Amino acid sequence: MKVDLPYGKDTLEADIPDATLVDVVYPNMLEPEHSPEEYVRHALSYPMDTQSLAQLAEPGMSVAVAVDDNTRPCPTGEMLPHVIAELTGQGVSTDDITIIFATGTHRPVKHGEAEELLGADLANELTYLSNRCKKDSFSLVGTTSRDTDVHVNDAFLEADLQILLGDVEIHYFAGYGGGRKSILPGMCSYQTIQDNYTTNFFDVNARPGKLDGNPMYENMTEAARLTQPDFCLNVVQNARHQLVGAYAGDFDLVLRKGAALVDRMFKVEVPGKADVVVTAADGAPHDVNLYQAYKAIHLALNVVKPGGAIVLAARCSDGHGSQPYHDWMKRYDTKEEMQQELIQEFVPGGHKAYYHVKALEKADFYIVSDMDHEMLRDVFRMQVYDDINEAIEQALADQGSDASVLA
Repeated sequence: MKVDLPYGKDTLEADIPDATLVDVVYPNMLEPEHSPEEYVRHALSYPMDTQSLAQLAEPGMSVAVAVDDNTRPCPTGEMLPHVIAELTGQGVSTDDITIIFATGTHRPVKHGEAEELLGADLANELTYLSNRCKKDSFSLVGTTSRDTDVHVNDAFLEADLQILLGDVEIHYFAGYGGGRKSILPGMCSYQTIQDNYTTNFFDVNARPGKLDGNPMYENMTEAARLTQPDFCLNVVQNARHQLVGAYAGDFDLVLRKGAALVDRMFKVEVPGKADVVVTAADGAPHDVNLYQAYKAIHLALNVVKPGGAIVLAARCSDGHGSQPYHDWMKRYDTKEEMQQELIQEFVPGGHKAYYHVKALEKADFYIVSDMDHEMLRDVFRMQVYDDINEAIEQALADQGSDASVLA
């Protein structure tokens, strides 16, 4: 059976032998019922538990709008113009609007990327900056019940009106992206981000698709409550990256409405686990680097048999995406060594290496990627192939004649 796998902005065609195939798992497809503009305008008109932007905005106000960086699929360019129109319609000057890329520990957004994310006109008209977690000025807004001191970027805090933009999707330990995640880790200091991870990362309830009882979600939500943003707009996209929902108002109500819609599409049952799982990181921007693309492996662990194989298609045009991730994979052999280091001092990127090595205890990794093959093989301990079908054939050969495949 032929299966198309997203690969950057392209696709790879995998040819899986029918005799081995258990199932091909697709998301439940929801078709858009309205245009993106209609979804966003409706959300802005009917916010949940907050005033509308038209009611919040006043002439002379300074406004900070937090948005996602280029590692997220959020269609900011389809959302931001409507937000700007609401603000300027109430007399806010574009000179008083600052866009903050909520990059957390990621690298700053480049100008060309900003043009793609915001639209060229807005990127060149508005002031924008990225959260530089080790360099920017941050202020303490309070301490969570889990003793995380929450230091938030002053560029956001000093604005008269504070707005969060993002999208809701499954996240591999925060439960879901969206809502409070724009603040922590998005606009917090390195120390705050590090402490949030240190406190909550190893908890068994810090996992995909879980909010209540997930300490990572709960701590991040407390941090966002301490920050007190005025307004949130999040969207939900289907598997084809079409906008199928938009919600505005209180950041947590927005997140939960979005998460319910995400569940309808992306939580699916499978007939059973397989020896070989063939997967992709959903193409760009999710496979922009290995740091992001690993999340596909993390989810595949739920459906691969112990000792099985995961075949991943991930372009990784930006390489590994995290120097600590790379360095820890070179420095440490076992997850136990990494865990001890993370307990002593949590290093973002080191946590990804921990996950990676832990996953290798359950399955072997086979990858098709544009990333440096020697690095993938020698540092990240993956078998590397130029062709997706060669990777599948080798995984099947390694698993034995009766191996099963789930794609």
